Amino acid sequence: MKLFATDLDGTLLNRDSQISPENAAAIHRAQQEGLKVTIATGRVYSDVVGICQEGGINTPVIGSNGATIHDADGNRLYHLPLERETAASVMQWLEDHECYYEASTQQGIYAPISSHDTMLAEMDRILGTSPGEDVERLIRAVKKHYDKKDYHRVQSHQEIPAEAYIYNIMAFSLDPDQLQTGRAHFASRSDVAMVVSSEHNFEMQHPDVSKGNALTKLAAHLDISMEDTAAIGDNFNDVSMLKMAGLGIAMGNGESEIQALAKAITLTNVEHGVAHAIHAVLDGKPISRPEIAAEGGQ
Repeated sequence: MKLFATDLDGTLLNRDSQISPENAAAIHRAQQEGLKVTIATGRVYSDVVGICQEGGINTPVIGSNGATIHDADGNRLYHLPLERETAASVMQWLEDHECYYEASTQQGIYAPISSHDTMLAEMDRILGTSPGEDVERLIRAVKKHYDKKDYHRVQSHQEIPAEAYIYNIMAFSLDPDQLQTGRAHFASRSDVAMVVSSEHNFEMQHPDVSKGNALTKLAAHLDISMEDTAAIGDNFNDVSMLKMAGLGIAMGNGESEIQALAKAITLTNVEHGVAHAIHAVLDGKPISRPEIAAEGGQ
């Protein structure tokens, strides 16, 4: 293996949205031994930079689900934003349906004030009517959307600067019916690609954008064959790179469908599963196949 791509949320990051010392140490070892590492995430590039700095690592970054690629020095190698009219129609639909969303751009993240209020109302309703709900899990899910760098609140999408490239529009809801309606609507549109990266969201991007396509472009830039790449992830926006990489690795905490299509399964994100996989690759040791991991109760 010559190139190792890792997702962030639910993969490289633990429950506190941090890179553990164990994962950071494994990445440093990989880089010292000549294995290139890149992050491939749905997050906007500027948000990823802050996370990496706190975690003490520095890698190329595939951001916004593959809409951008930056090298380790911060130079943008590639980008493919949504057409502005298409992005506007997506955001208008979300505003009309009172669904919280974030538009990721090179200037940061833009979110309408009204949908922020909608999210808080959803929290109050769910916590008031579902006493058995996992409160801590819900709080983590919502809090993640307010811990991002360069976060701007606007009255509507019309206030997003004209010079901003809109790479990704992430919609978030705690309402299952709203999620189902939004996912169905955007999955039926041909002018956007809709992916899911967590239990409570759905994301829209350019139809030609995917983590797998971006990994292919980065590998070509580094003169590395895709057969010599490994990719690791936990959710549905990771599917393209898990399928296209030479070795697709699912997290132990990954969705069952993701584990089923992967060639190997590592430990969970709270067990430093990325570190476990990197060390196995560097040491030439096999990572458990999905059927073996299933028999072991993971």
